[in-house]
Amino acid sequence: MTSLRLKYVKVYRDRHGRVRRYFRRRGQKDLPLKGQPGTTEFMLAYQAAFDTHAPAINEAKAGTFRKLIIDYCRSAAFANLKPSSQRLYRLVLERIAERHGHRLVRDARRSDVRKMIEEIGAARPAMANVTRAVLRLFMQYAVDVEVRNDNPVVGLKAYRTGTRHTWTDDELSEFERRWPLGTRERLAFALLLYTGQRVGDIVKMRRSDITDGLIRVVQQKTGAELSIPMHHALKSAIKATPTKGIALIGDANGRPIKRATLTLIMRKAVDSAGLPPRCLPHGLRKAMMRRLAEHGSSAKEIGAISGHRSLKEIERYTAAADQIKLSKSAMARLGNKKRT
Repeated sequence: MTSLRLKYVKVYRDRHGRVRRYFRRRGQKDLPLKGQPGTTEFMLAYQAAFDTHAPAINEAKAGTFRKLIIDYCRSAAFANLKPSSQRLYRLVLERIAERHGHRLVRDARRSDVRKMIEEIGAARPAMANVTRAVLRLFMQYAVDVEVRNDNPVVGLKAYRTGTRHTWTDDELSEFERRWPLGTRERLAFALLLYTGQRVGDIVKMRRSDITDGLIRVVQQKTGAELSIPMHHALKSAIKATPTKGIALIGDANGRPIKRATLTLIMRKAVDSAGLPPRCLPHGLRKAMMRRLAEHGSSAKEIGAISGHRSLKEIERYTAAADQIKLSKSAMARLGNKKRT
């Protein structure tokens, strides 16, 4: 039997013979974790503990990575980051503090920084790229506070990573066949696809966000304020699904759910529909943008739905747009009538 091993989870048996599990990180208060590992209850408790706890970074000698990380986490540059970015930065910086906290920042050579990144990139190239981005800003902070004269991360190449799969029309249809209107899975699918928003924004949507046929969204990642027209398929899914509470999609009692819960709901629904694991929730956002591109929407029109401001990002997300449809549309605009 495969056991689930999670960082910072400690297991012991109490005097009554019952197994207890705690989230335990050095320098912080232990948090009990309810439920069995792998269950929704347990994973939600684990994620909450992981997200809300600050990294255990103790006071250290001036000039070391540990001390500068402490200072950076108290700086205006860090405070100006969005909460989601702060959590991500803390995870990266905590790992650096644990492994290299005693080293002097001024002595870090370009090869040393490259090694920090490559230690992660061997198994997790995407996480290595995140580490590279965080280190670049952190080292710039070191330059700004005159701990060192240069930024050794500038110029280091990122890892080439694959893009997330964009759902095909056949995959969209297969999911709809398995999960009819009235099911929570179909509602989750419709919200993700027909709003084109991220999972974290979907779980925050409220019934009060819908007015005059528009659903209002303030994106958690970018802060962009959007008003998106309600597609008839989304209206049908909302109307057909019995729900309680103020959230557009919640638990059985109408209480709001977390991002991890919605991701888990979709993962199980995808598996039950016989679709490949590549069909992730974020791929529905990409499918929405692909469909918009295939129907002739401009980059600005697509960005008005997705919240992207960069043409480069929109092009990346719509790379899976059907080439045949687009080429025919392009040729039709040119005019393809035979000349006499």
